[in-house]
Formats: sequence, C-alpha cells, structure tokens
Amino acid sequence: MNIVAFNSSPRDNKTSKTELILQKFLDGARQAGAATETLYLRKYHIKQCLGCFSCWLGNQGQCVQEDDMTGELLGRFMEADLIVLATPLYHFNMNARMKSFIERTLPMLNPIFVDRGNRTIHPFRVDQAPRIVALSVCAFPEFYNFQALSLNLRMIFGNNLVAEIYRHSSELLTVPPLQFQVGLVLLAAVQAGAEVVRQGKVSPETMDALTQDLAPRETLIQMANQYWQGERAKQESPAPPVEEDESVDKWV
Repeated sequence: MNIVAFNSSPRDNKTSKTELILQKFLDGARQAGAATETLYLRKYHIKQCLGCFSCWLGNQGQCVQEDDMTGELLGRFMEADLIVLATPLYHFNMNARMKSFIERTLPMLNPIFVDRGNRTIHPFRVDQAPRIVALSVCAFPEFYNFQALSLNLRMIFGNNLVAEIYRHSSELLTVPPLQFQVGLVLLAAVQAGAEVVRQGKVSPETMDALTQDLAPRETLIQMANQYWQGERAKQESPAPPVEEDESVDKWV
C-alpha cells in the first residue's frame, strides 16, 4: 500500500502537534507494511480555485492554472492508495491551506450528478480513487470541537473517508506531568495506522485510547491558562537595562 500524507500545518516539524500525531500514525502504517511519504503544503505554491470549471469542460481533468497543485500535488494524490489529510483545527475547521488544497482537487471529479439515494454527488473520474484518512489536532480540551470539520470532510469525500483521527488538548502533549497519558495516546496513534493498513479502519478500542483525556478537563484548562498567563507576563515585563561599555566611544 502506498500512503501519501499532506500536512497543512504552518509550523515546523519540531513544534507541530499535527506532525507529532501524523508521524506516529505513519509509523504504525509502515509497521503494517505500507510505504509512506509526507508532503508539507507550506512548501508548495497552491493558487486558489477560480471556479471556472475548465477542468470539467475543455481541459478534461486539467486545471488551467500553473502551480504546484497542477504540476505535482494532484498527480501524487491520485496515484496513492491511501491519502492522509492532516490539518490543525483553525476556527473549528481545516485551515486555509488545506481548504485551498482540497478545492483544487476538483479536476478529479466528474461534473455529472449521480443520485445516491438521499444525496447527490459528483463521482470520481477514476474507478479506484484513493481512500482518505482525516487527521487533526486542537488545543481545546473537548473532542466535540471537531464536529464541523468532520461533517465537512464526510460531505466532501463520502464513503472514501475511511477514518477520522482527532486529538484534542494537543498543546499539552509535551507537558512533562502528563507524559504517562500522552504515551498511551501516541501508542494508540501507532496502532491506528497499523489498523487502517490491515483492516481498512480504526477499531473503537483504539479510537477510545487515542481520544482519551490527558487529565480532568478542569486541570487541562488550568494548565493552559497558566501557560498563557506566563507568556503574557513575559511580554509585559520591561526589558532589562543595557549597560553601556564606557571603554567605547558611543559616537564612533
């Protein structure tokens, strides 16, 4: 199985919690025999969709815009067996970079409506479209903050969305007092990757372990607030006076 992950986090890989959970998931996928690759969308030039529908008409599956989406990313998307869409939660949904990326996948769809009972869809142009895993993190201490993102992705990808991996309290994953519970969460992320490769889905038991609370909600809120209060205090503290070196003429 060939897995390609698209990570839309703007953060570097050392500080990104999206990257932390994503790489644990991919570790498990590799352990189960999959080949994996991660592409960081912050490194690519992706223009916004023009809404011109040229990809549905004269261009037949090709976008008229020339950028990295047309030149590389869409092809990598369609060639994979499984795609992981990894995004931090911004304002309770995917971030703008991931939204632009997904909008530019329009060329892979057929413009003809298909009736699927209680909903109408645009089917994929190809018979074997890649399966999709959604992955996201947020700093809020509650799981329900992913509801809008989940609905959005289920409406976009339908039955091709085989797993959704959402991790709340993500900014506390590196806090030392919580590392025992964090270790259990990260092990569950590895297990989730292995299960998707072997079974095509994540078991309820693994999902429960992956989404478990790191501590009581009140404790998580208190720890987060203490951090931000400390950071604000640093910003508000006056800078220490700079001692002048009297041995150097300041007018030189």
